[in-house]
Amino acid sequence: MWIDKHKPHFLEELAVQKKKVEEVKTWFEERLKAAMDGHSNVLLVAGPSGVGKTATIHAIASNLGVTIWEWTTPTPTVWPEHLHNSNSGLKYMSKLDEFEGFVERVRKYGLTSPTLKGSQASVILLVDDLPVVNVRAAYGRLQRCLTLLVQLVCIPTAIVITNYDKDDSADFSTRCWEELLLSLHSAGAYKVNFNPVTVNSIKKTLTAICRKEQLEVGADSIDLIAKASGGDIRQAINSLQYLCLKPHRRPILSSKERLDNTSCLDDVLCLPFGKDETLSLFHALGKFLHNKRESVHTIASDRDTFLLKEKFVRFPLKMDAPEVILCQAHGQATTLSDFLHENVLDFLSEDAIDDAWLVASYLSDSDFLLSSLSGHLSRDFGAEKIIQSAAASVAARGVLFGNAHPVPSRWHAIRRPKLWEVEQSSRRNKRQMFTQRGDLYNSLTTSNQIVMATEFRPSLKWLGCRASESFQADNMVEDDSDSTYLHENKLDLSDDEIEDW
Repeated sequence: MWIDKHKPHFLEELAVQKKKVEEVKTWFEERLKAAMDGHSNVLLVAGPSGVGKTATIHAIASNLGVTIWEWTTPTPTVWPEHLHNSNSGLKYMSKLDEFEGFVERVRKYGLTSPTLKGSQASVILLVDDLPVVNVRAAYGRLQRCLTLLVQLVCIPTAIVITNYDKDDSADFSTRCWEELLLSLHSAGAYKVNFNPVTVNSIKKTLTAICRKEQLEVGADSIDLIAKASGGDIRQAINSLQYLCLKPHRRPILSSKERLDNTSCLDDVLCLPFGKDETLSLFHALGKFLHNKRESVHTIASDRDTFLLKEKFVRFPLKMDAPEVILCQAHGQATTLSDFLHENVLDFLSEDAIDDAWLVASYLSDSDFLLSSLSGHLSRDFGAEKIIQSAAASVAARGVLFGNAHPVPSRWHAIRRPKLWEVEQSSRRNKRQMFTQRGDLYNSLTTSNQIVMATEFRPSLKWLGCRASESFQADNMVEDDSDSTYLHENKLDLSDDEIEDW
């Protein structure tokens, strides 16, 4: 991969802002000279993904001539391996347990490894991959562990934390990293925030890579890749390598051609590369079902604003508009409505019967809109798209508005709609019905489904029951005669035995 082949080894090769590089370098120089009393030896490097946080630390260490000792995340334990270890008497340790043990050893004994040469004064500890925490208890353990590291570690230490998109601020994992940054900074750690890499810096890096690889890539292509990356230089380099695999597979228009081409409204949508901004269907469902909102409602003092009745007032949502999420999810309106209808009751309060009625009414409206699309042989795709968009918007906004008393956030399993099983069973019964009609009565081929379901199938079932009853009666008569014969034989045998006795 070019991201590994062309990683920067010198400060001049970094695409990061020079002020940030100089700030981090100055901090390491001060900590490596001597332990400073009253100052922490931990540096927090925060920023979005792919902005050169780890690459900057490695380049600075190479420039200063020091060794980096990096915390390596243990290999995940697969289930068969866990069963084998448990049978052997070995106890399972989570990644958080192993990280806590690593931090405790570093805090007490420093870095002790045969691979390290020289004194610890020329060593930098790098923590680039923190354990993932999904519950509050695990987050508390990680926070206490890192706080002790900030307060008591004796060697220069860099902790890299990736900032996530603000659109997902309602997620617990995003909130916990933000809280972790604030708590560690309050404990004494020095924090440096990295910004997204500028387009010009990305273009210079991509041009240098093309020159090293002896490839000719147009300036317009490099410009499009740099703009589509969103400041993520790692993603830009991967996109460049992907483009160079088959450079003539898809033509990239020049700037003038893009302006003249009315069908290409968005550069990102017309490129075979760029950041994937889509959401999965279950991610979108989670946003609608959990219905996370702000705790304070702010009303702007404007003449154009109007007051609503109390029953219509809702707190602001902690997410984008539902239509934006629906566009990112690329889900069909029917699928979304079926999933919401199946799972929404699990997210409503047990006492909120009015909320359940209101949500059900909106889902019924959405289903009514979608029902107008079925049964038409000639399809107007433009009108169908509008109806599906409207139905999906009614279903999503209806669930968000109707659920005025959501249950506290907890883990929920998203169930598959039972309606799909009913429809599948209905289709199977219809196929079976027409197969029986064709096999038994060729003269009824003109009968419709209603006649088959209301007259033919009940009659066939009734005749089948009568035939089975007569068959069982005949079997019972035969069984009775056989049993009488056997009974008489048994009596004869018993009489003979009595006479002999």
